[in-house]
Amino acid sequence: MDEARGTRSLGVIVADIARDAQDLVRGELALARVELDRTLKQAITAGIWVVGGMLVAFAGLVVLLLAAAEALAIVLPAWAALLIVGVLILAVGGGLAYAGIKMLSLSGLMPERLTRNVSQDARVVREHI
Repeated sequence: MDEARGTRSLGVIVADIARDAQDLVRGELALARVELDRTLKQAITAGIWVVGGMLVAFAGLVVLLLAAAEALAIVLPAWAALLIVGVLILAVGGGLAYAGIKMLSLSGLMPERLTRNVSQDARVVREHI
């Protein structure tokens, strides 16, 4: 009888609000999925460009190293020039790799302040028990 006059009961209004809220949440989730998909595709494309650029730069580095060896070959035998450039590059690469390995060690990744704070908290709890 109330609906015939254009008024709705409280239960109908609450159900409508719940349905509208559900629709709103579904719409927001769909929008988030679309935006995340677009962002992910953009990140993948950027990553491909970065890797491509690094490969081209690496090729340039090889050419520069060959040029350095050729320049040394003017005053030394070619084998000695190539050996010197190769040993220098191996030393630089080895140093970089060693530094990277040290950065990845578990002791370097340990959160020292967090460990210290948790130890102090545990000590305080033990003192109060």
